[in-house]
Amino acid sequence: MDSAMRRNGLVQQGLLLLIWSVFGLEAVDPSQCIAPLGMESGLIQDEDISASSSFDFKYLAPHHGRVRTETNGGAWCPATQATPDTNEFIEVDLKTVHMITATETQGRFGNGQGVEFAEAYMLEFYRPRLQKWKRYRTKANEEEIKGNINTYLESKTILDPPIWASKVRFLPYSSHMRTVCMRVELYGCRWSDGVVSYSMPQGDKKGTSWEFYDFTYDGHWDGEKLKDGLGQLTDGQTAPDDFKMSFHEDAGQGWIGWKSDNRENHPVEITFEFDKVREFSSVNIYTNNQFTKEVQVFSETKVFFSVGGRRYKGEPITYESFEDKIMETPRNVSFKLHHRIGRFVKLQLFFAARWILISEVTFESSPVSGNFSGEEEEAMEVGPLGGDGKSASPDNKNVVSAMNDQEGVWKYLGIVMILIVGVLVVVAIALCMGIQHRRRKNSSRPSQIPDKTHLYRSPSLGHLTTSSSDYVDYAEPLQQPPLLQRSPPDLQHMFPSPPSGPPPSEQHYAATDLCKEYKPHFSPPPPPFSTPPPVRLQRQPRFVNGKPHIGP
Repeated sequence: MDSAMRRNGLVQQGLLLLIWSVFGLEAVDPSQCIAPLGMESGLIQDEDISASSSFDFKYLAPHHGRVRTETNGGAWCPATQATPDTNEFIEVDLKTVHMITATETQGRFGNGQGVEFAEAYMLEFYRPRLQKWKRYRTKANEEEIKGNINTYLESKTILDPPIWASKVRFLPYSSHMRTVCMRVELYGCRWSDGVVSYSMPQGDKKGTSWEFYDFTYDGHWDGEKLKDGLGQLTDGQTAPDDFKMSFHEDAGQGWIGWKSDNRENHPVEITFEFDKVREFSSVNIYTNNQFTKEVQVFSETKVFFSVGGRRYKGEPITYESFEDKIMETPRNVSFKLHHRIGRFVKLQLFFAARWILISEVTFESSPVSGNFSGEEEEAMEVGPLGGDGKSASPDNKNVVSAMNDQEGVWKYLGIVMILIVGVLVVVAIALCMGIQHRRRKNSSRPSQIPDKTHLYRSPSLGHLTTSSSDYVDYAEPLQQPPLLQRSPPDLQHMFPSPPSGPPPSEQHYAATDLCKEYKPHFSPPPPPFSTPPPVRLQRQPRFVNGKPHIGP
């Protein structure tokens, strides 16, 4: 039964890790980062569990310290008793950096024979960027974590803030000397954001009441600047709307703030280091805007990228915020990074009022395949074309406005939809024309094209009838006869010459029969070839002396 449960748990854990590795490209949500990491299920191998010592390595070895299991002795027990000086520990190696949001412990039940448990314990964690073990502290600055009250009930504790670690140690603690045994479990998820650390100036005080510090930062503070650690900007938790109310809550205030008076109006610089070279899509900055209390959204943000971390070459991406003096609620300022490439990202926040308060910074990014080194930094700082397809020259400035950044997406989608509709319309028209052409081609109806053969026929000159034999067909159109060249008319013969004698009298014109005079000389022209022959009409009788007469 126990082996079957362990196999099922192992399969579930494998599926969870697969999902995180494939889809875990966005910021980790702590409320969803709550899966057991594999002590009970066996996903964490025996060789990945070690201890400072063991009372009996065969029966009480560290790999027996798994919650809700009863193998051999039923728990891990150190060789020495627990004291206020915590020296003994059981260590779990997760291989890669995880975000750990909860821990769980249990005493040694030993099938009813065990009587050992830890009333309290402490945690230590390690990740490669820290290069040393760190003692965990809660937001209330406490190291001690409540343990168990008997040998069989589990005790689960939510970690606030969470831990970013690749290795975790459980150190049993007791205010008086006593024998302890432990079974443990870790809850969380793989740290897919890729942020190794961030560095920035420590926050400032506002008067004597409020300290806008990064209290949960686990890196190094040199008195002025925080280095090589993670803290409130990456814990996935946003601060309350009113920064004054947050100081009265047990969970801590959550806002990190800087005052312009202390920086001579210079921008606040925050540098993020990632595990490998990445391609960045966007950044989200959760910021306060209580303008009636001298707090406003930063007026401008500049984002720089670097592969090696020494030089930030190329034009930065500039985001210009618009001033909002209507709504005092915090907001998530998001803008695109145009797929720029780098392993280090530096943000410069410019003051719009006396104070800047931020609570969370997350990036949307994905790893870039390829080998990059510090020597390639000069040749490959933001990609061969500036990382976003543009030459990294001073003339190509990446300026993003808060007014049009969100609208640009909808404009782009609108243009794409118009192009798609246009292509569909053209395709539909082409299909309709093809169908009509095919129907016309396959139709059995006689051709509707008029017969123009009559234009290539000439009439027969022999006789004029209505039969088709009166026309002669030709294989080619009739040739027009060549035009005759005419000489200009003689002006002397255009008009008749005047009579030589005096004009005849009026009586001559009236008495002379012109028709009879010119009858011998008049002959009507022949009818044209195209004129049909005259039809002989039946002569009508005429009446002579009242009687019909036919004849000449």
